[in-house]
Amino acid sequence: MSTIFKILALVGAVAVAVAAFLAFKKHKELEDYDYEDLDDDFDDCCDCEDCAADTAAEAEEKAEDAVEEADKD
Repeated sequence: MSTIFKILALVGAVAVAVAAFLAFKKHKELEDYDYEDLDDDFDDCCDCEDCAADTAAEAEEKAEDAVEEADKD
């Protein structure tokens, strides 16, 4: 029975060591990542000022259509 516990403890220790190694590796990978490239990609993807202008124009058109509908009745 004692041998089984020793084997389980050894397997657990190996699992913890592997998990720690993978966590350290992922930490280093994220630490070395160039987040400025991600910012540039996002800026190329969507210009917030253009999105806001488009949304405002659509809202204005909807309001004008609602006023015209109300005038018809």
